[in-house]
Amino acid sequence: MLKNYKIIIIGFCAAILAACSGNSSIPDTTNWELGEFQYINQDGEQVGLEDLKGEVTVVNLIFTNCTTVCSPMTANMARLQRMAGEDELDARFLSFSVDPEVDSPEVLKEFGENFQADFTTWDFLTGYSQTEIEKFGPENFKTIVAKPKNGGEVVHGTSFYLINQDGIIIKSYNGLDVPYEEILEHIKILEDQQ
Repeated sequence: MLKNYKIIIIGFCAAILAACSGNSSIPDTTNWELGEFQYINQDGEQVGLEDLKGEVTVVNLIFTNCTTVCSPMTANMARLQRMAGEDELDARFLSFSVDPEVDSPEVLKEFGENFQADFTTWDFLTGYSQTEIEKFGPENFKTIVAKPKNGGEVVHGTSFYLINQDGIIIKSYNGLDVPYEEILEHIKILEDQQ
């Protein structure tokens, strides 16, 4: 009899903890804390972690001279941005350049325009050194960022990252074969929790 009570109590506690976790309906959360940053966007304006607070944000890592994954990823992000708008979600979008010494604000703006990016909710970031982004990427997004010393393209991850209103990286998704509906559902869950 006592054993049954223990099982009931453990089950009850687990249910309470799940309900209090805040992201219980989003499976396989990462819950990585996004570190402080203050960089510049395609318009030369400062954008930092504090600007993301209070908003749900989707992030990726790209660079404009990329000949493989970056254009498809940016097209996918643009599609996700349009879909979020159609669903009346207040999501924000952020693309960190992994080749900041080439990707000036002007270059990033032209790149974004090629994909019909809506710059009112999407910032393309630069204004840091190659060394900084090669440290920032792995520390925050648990992905490689490496520019070969002998030339060649920057090696980087191809995920989209969902960040909650408190600056916590909640989940990562495939940025090439994008689960659009799943991401939109998770954005809505986070917005409803606010």
